Amino acid sequence: MKKIIAAMCCIAMFSFLFIGCSKDDGGPDKDGTDSKMTWEKLVEKYPFMENFPKYDGDIEFPQYNKTFGMESVGFFDYKCDASMATKYYTKLATMGFTVNPNAEGIYTKTANGYDLTFTGAHSAGNFGMVFACNPID
Repeated sequence: MKKIIAAMCCIAMFSFLFIGCSKDDGGPDKDGTDSKMTWEKLVEKYPFMENFPKYDGDIEFPQYNKTFGMESVGFFDYKCDASMATKYYTKLATMGFTVNPNAEGIYTKTANGYDLTFTGAHSAGNFGMVFACNPID
């Protein structure tokens, strides 16, 4: 049941991120956060991200959320080829993540005391991703 709730939270966050985002040239936003970020800076800022394989594309508009102990980070890679998604899905599988047979783009794994969930989708040249980490009780 926890995994279903975690997946639903990821999907809800992913849906929220997909609305109202547009591409720009990066740099600080109105609230002082960067609209673009490197994977290394993302892992430094949100250490749970080290449980996921490095994403080699552009990281734009990263959004962090913590709800009921579950942490998540979502971001987009705009104007990228579908092969970026395919390559990342392969990296997840190589690291032992299991694809959900009923939902394309959802990968899960239990590691380091956490249930990890990745939710991603590529559409119209954009790749949206949400990385979630839920501590095991």
